[in-house]
Amino acid sequence: MNRLVDRLPSAVRYWAYNLRYWGYSLADTLRGSGPGAGEIRFRCNVCGRASRARKERLTREEATCRCGSTVRIRALVHVLSSELFGESVALPDFPSRPDIVGMDMSGADAYAGKLAGSLGYTNTFLHKPPYFDITNPDAAWLGRCDFVLSSDVFEHVAPPVSRVFANTLRMLKPGGVFVLTVPYGKNGDTLEHFPDLHDYRLEKRGKKRVLVNTTSGGARQEFDDLVFHGGEGDTLEMRVFSESGVLEELRRAGFVDIRIRRKPYQQFGIHWIYDWSLPITARRPGR
Repeated sequence: MNRLVDRLPSAVRYWAYNLRYWGYSLADTLRGSGPGAGEIRFRCNVCGRASRARKERLTREEATCRCGSTVRIRALVHVLSSELFGESVALPDFPSRPDIVGMDMSGADAYAGKLAGSLGYTNTFLHKPPYFDITNPDAAWLGRCDFVLSSDVFEHVAPPVSRVFANTLRMLKPGGVFVLTVPYGKNGDTLEHFPDLHDYRLEKRGKKRVLVNTTSGGARQEFDDLVFHGGEGDTLEMRVFSESGVLEELRRAGFVDIRIRRKPYQQFGIHWIYDWSLPITARRPGR
């Protein structure tokens, strides 16, 4: 059935999938097995297909669709489309708008190719082409973007972290939108693991990896209690953000219209079990 619907024009496909979603919801309600019973049926807004998952599986990072999308990934697409088009649109239904220019930092394979097929989107990487380093952005990107995506990247960049927020603002056109996710805690201040990081390297000693740093004042430091996140490239955790710390960095960089996107959108399988590490949007002034 999914394959047949996928061949329909995009406008017809949109309504076909949404009618199926509401039909599932009504059937679940009538037989008492809907969301109240712990399961959510939804249309994945990344691949466009009907899916279902129990509420307890809808964690930030667990894949809950056959395409591999997680709540975090679906939330990125939901928030981006809402900011660009004024409504939440599934990726298969995005309009063809190559004039809308945006870039991403190590974006997920689940959505990157589809975004590139609809928008003027470039997915960049620190460790492979097309190369991009947010701590020292290429001048060609400055003032060029209608949107910038960064999902779970800024916790890995070397301090001072303020520069990457400032550089992101410089990449946006006036009025351009920044869609950000980082793991953060609700309380306290951002915790920098290596506040004096300057000239550093990672060494492997037996089964452990050690960070060796020489501070700007010439002092030698070693850290062996390191945290690495999954994925390619340099995934050493440099900090644990706090909610207030992220918001303050955005304000200090000059962003406006800063919003934490707390509202669920169960039609697209976006359900927040925990009230932290949620997507954040912010804009460059000027529109």
